[in-house]
This record gives sequence, C-alpha cells and structure tokens, in this order.
Amino acid sequence: MTTHTPGARAELVWITNPDNYDPGLGARLKREGSERVDLYVEHGFDVRVVHSCDVVPGWNSGPRLWHGDEDLLCKGRGFLLSSWTWHQGIAQQIQAIARTIRASDAVLLTDGVHGAEGLAMDKLAMYHHAGRLDVPVLPCVAVPFGRYTRRALETVRRELAADAPHGYVIKPREMAMGFGVHRVDTLEQLSSALDLLAPADLGCLVQPCLPHTGDVRVYVHQGRQLAALLRTPEAGAYRANVSQGGSGSALTVPAEITEMSERLARSVDADYLCVDWLLGADGPVFNEWMTVSAAFEDLPEPERSTVGRALVTHLARRLGVGGTEA
Repeated sequence: MTTHTPGARAELVWITNPDNYDPGLGARLKREGSERVDLYVEHGFDVRVVHSCDVVPGWNSGPRLWHGDEDLLCKGRGFLLSSWTWHQGIAQQIQAIARTIRASDAVLLTDGVHGAEGLAMDKLAMYHHAGRLDVPVLPCVAVPFGRYTRRALETVRRELAADAPHGYVIKPREMAMGFGVHRVDTLEQLSSALDLLAPADLGCLVQPCLPHTGDVRVYVHQGRQLAALLRTPEAGAYRANVSQGGSGSALTVPAEITEMSERLARSVDADYLCVDWLLGADGPVFNEWMTVSAAFEDLPEPERSTVGRALVTHLARRLGVGGTEA
C-alpha cells in the first residue's frame, strides 16, 4: 500500500507511450488526455506525465524506477501506465516498468483486475475467462508467430468457416482504441493479411466477422452499472471506436447486458471496470474490458460526470486517500 501524508495531495505519475502514434494523432490524444489530467487535478491529485522511454527500471537495494537521477518510487506515488503497443521493444519496456512498480510499495492503478497478469490486456485470456462464466464469446483462433502464421489457416477453415459467412476479423490480442483491427472477406485475403503480420511478431486473433449495429461500453463501479455508451460506426465502416470515426451516445442497456457486465466485474474483483459488448442480431457478445484507461469523455451529461466521479473515487480508494463519492 502506498504511504500518504495526511493533508497532502495524492500524487499520480502517468507513464505514456507517445511513440505508438503518428505525431499528428499524438497531439490530438494529448489534448484529449489533458481533460483527464484536469479531472484528476480538480479532485485533489497532483499529476505528472512521463514518457516511458525516459524511465529506467532497475534494482538497487530495492525496486527503482529512475527518471534521470530521481527514483519515481521513492515518494509512494500512484502510477497509471499506458500498457498497449505494437512495438516489441516498447512492450518489453512497459513490462519492465509494470513489474518494477508491482515489486515496490507503490500502487499500479491500471492493475484493476484480480487474477493472471494476462487478464488485464490479453483478449484471448479474457475470452477464456468470460466463456467459463457462460458469457457469449465469439470463437477465435490465436495466430502462431513468424513463419508459422499460415498454420492458423487450416484451423480457421475447420473451426470458424461455418460461422463466418461475412468474413473474418483479425485483431491484436493486446491493443486498444480499434488499432490494428482488420476485416477480410475470404481465406485468401486472410492468408495475405497473415503474411503481412508475420514480420511484426504481433500476437493476433482471428474471429468470424459479426455484423453489428455498434458496440456498448458498460461502466461498472463497486459492483453496479453506472452508465453505458453506445458507439456506432460510420456508414460502411465496421469499427465503432470513437477514435476511429465512430460516434457515441448514452444508452439504457437491456438487463441481460447489465447482469453480465456486473458478473464479469465481480469475477475479477474489479472495483472499476468498463466492459465492451458487440450488438449482433442474436444478442450481445462480449468483446473486451478495460480498467481506468477506458475513455468515458464521449458520454453526455449527467452520465459523464457520474462516471468521472466514480473513477476518481476508485483511484483515491486504492491510494488510501479518500475521495469524491459517485
């Protein structure tokens, strides 16, 4: 547990990976991220944003996270770590940073689920977990690495083709914001797409393409649903992420989605969890979850303020400093 001086403002260090983005997109995301920083500051946190490339993890009589000659771990701060990337070098750096924070007395606030480390980001691990809870999950095939990627084709043909009249979706196992999600219509196109993926060593899944009207993000705090965001793709598009051109609006979701979202949050002991669902013709299908990194800023009021208060309450509780109640 992070130690905190009574009466002092809690400190957050947000470790980001701007190398994931084209500079133009990075500038836009930085502006949007500043809204989140403003929220934290408004509710009593001091926030410091640090680029992951400027952080050096290590050990010297204890875990160390050096930023220049300063050890970021020495003052009992809370840490937010942007943990997805398509660059293997950055992935190794993120892993080293995360494991160093976990080894210290500091709190890694983006560790919002209990269980295996992979449950935080790996969609395959999420699908295994959700499926065991009888939550609807699309069948999928994990793609082997490098020169073996085409070995997935026969498995896809055998296991997925009957469920894929609308083609296939390839998605990275540990990415966010709709990055790298690719739709193909045929196994031939899938073969070519896998050939392009092979040199990147980017772990991917193949799933049947599910025609859907959009997806729903459900915000769960302390075991109950607070709000839901309907994300609708542009005309002719298949990705509903607002960052990829989709639009967002508030939604009252069916009781079935509420119950499953709250059940998933309980199953991983998550005080704050954002659960995404695809809305297919036969009902909702689980897509993925995120913790404190998930966007809520596209919600209208009053839902936006409700979720914002829940987020800062969650962070404050984990840091042991009190906070605004939702």
